[in-house]
Amino acid sequence: MKNFQLQIPTKVFFGEGVLDKLGAEAAQIGRKALLVYGQGSIKRNGVYDKVTAQLAEAGIETVEHPGVKPNPVLSHAEEGVRLAAEGAADMIVAVGGGSVIDEAKAIALGARNAPPLWDFYTRKRTADDALPIIAVQTVPATSSEMNAASVLTNDGTKEKFSARATSLFPKAAFLDPTVTTGIPLRYTAYACTDILSHMMEGYFTTTAEWIPIQDGMVEGISRGVIEAMQRLLSDPKDLEARSAVMWAGALAWSGLLNAGVEGAALPNHMIEHPLSAHHDIAHGAGLSIVIPAWLRHMKPHISKRIVRFGRRILGASEQLEGLSEDAQADRVIEMLESWYRRIGTPVTFAEGGIVDPDIEALTEQALKLAEYWGIRGYSAEDVKSIYHLCGRA
Repeated sequence: MKNFQLQIPTKVFFGEGVLDKLGAEAAQIGRKALLVYGQGSIKRNGVYDKVTAQLAEAGIETVEHPGVKPNPVLSHAEEGVRLAAEGAADMIVAVGGGSVIDEAKAIALGARNAPPLWDFYTRKRTADDALPIIAVQTVPATSSEMNAASVLTNDGTKEKFSARATSLFPKAAFLDPTVTTGIPLRYTAYACTDILSHMMEGYFTTTAEWIPIQDGMVEGISRGVIEAMQRLLSDPKDLEARSAVMWAGALAWSGLLNAGVEGAALPNHMIEHPLSAHHDIAHGAGLSIVIPAWLRHMKPHISKRIVRFGRRILGASEQLEGLSEDAQADRVIEMLESWYRRIGTPVTFAEGGIVDPDIEALTEQALKLAEYWGIRGYSAEDVKSIYHLCGRA
């Protein structure tokens, strides 16, 4: 393992009824909150009423900023910055999934730093200051409630980039799995795909020969996510399964599982972000398209890791018996695709409703991300090849 420094300063409240502690926690941070949320699902499931009641009882004034899109956009974040300034907000309460929390982080940056906000996403500037954030996670997937990253799409340029700053760690995160029982299975499948992808990135890209602790954590949590999703297919309101998915979502990209993992990189996210920026596809759906294509492209270099994934996570030992390593890797990729299809996520452009993608434009943006994220070894031809594999019949 390589040296690392790990800091996850977020205070986590997990379990049924934890929203009852929101007001007291928020009162320790400030008195005026910008309440950021999405398209209205929190009003239908009762979370909005609980959150606003808690804030009001604690004497906290709120200004609301609804309407965050599933792929949050710069223009809406900039409007949030304006509202935060007008309302003299001293904190942000983000109620929703990773997209809501990501936009809240963008607003937190913009509220404490001069424009343009997009400079933080193109790595022209870094920031050590941001408004404090409280995250109420309602759609677990991204780990945004426990990490320092924010992903945003520039709706003018169709670029989907990320910013990172220690100040973007939420001060507190509230994770009540009961609020997730009404999430439709399709979106639950997208969430599980996203959670798995966060663990798969380091698992497949590591250059280490032996990392039993990190591999063991990834394999165990990944199996848990797959088992939980299987239970949810039978009973979408299974609270134990919902709890497992919610905790896995928080852990997967918190920094814990990749700490010390030599060579860990994000090539699948690098290739997927342009897809969801240009086609507004759900991030998890884009990942289930990209990951099998990337695995096929990279198979000559990582076949051992693919086979290990099949044996340790998919439980594929019997199905791989008697096959060559190359054939075993192919079988594992096919099994992964079958699982994606079984839970309801696409594995090709056509299945994802993507028609005639502009591969040149997608590749250009992916290579920009490679530069920003320090991902090496991918030429334009490599990236184009992976996109073409995404479009296979």
